[in-house]
Amino acid sequence: MTIEKLYQMCLINDDTELFIRDNDFNVLAHGNWYQDNVLDFLDYTIESFTWQDDNKIYIDVK
Repeated sequence: MTIEKLYQMCLINDDTELFIRDNDFNVLAHGNWYQDNVLDFLDYTIESFTWQDDNKIYIDVK
C-alpha cells in the first residue's frame, strides 16, 4: 500500500500530523498531507504505520 492509498482510506484529514520514517526510524518528512515535503512521498510503499488518538500518524516506508 502507498501513502496515497492510506489518504484515500480517510484516515488522514487536514489536521493530521504525518511523520514519514525510514527503516531506522529516521524522520524523512513531517507535516500535513498537503505540504510539499510530505507530498514528495505519496508514491512510497508503506512498511507499517501507527495511528494515535492525538491525530498523528507515523508511517514507516520501505
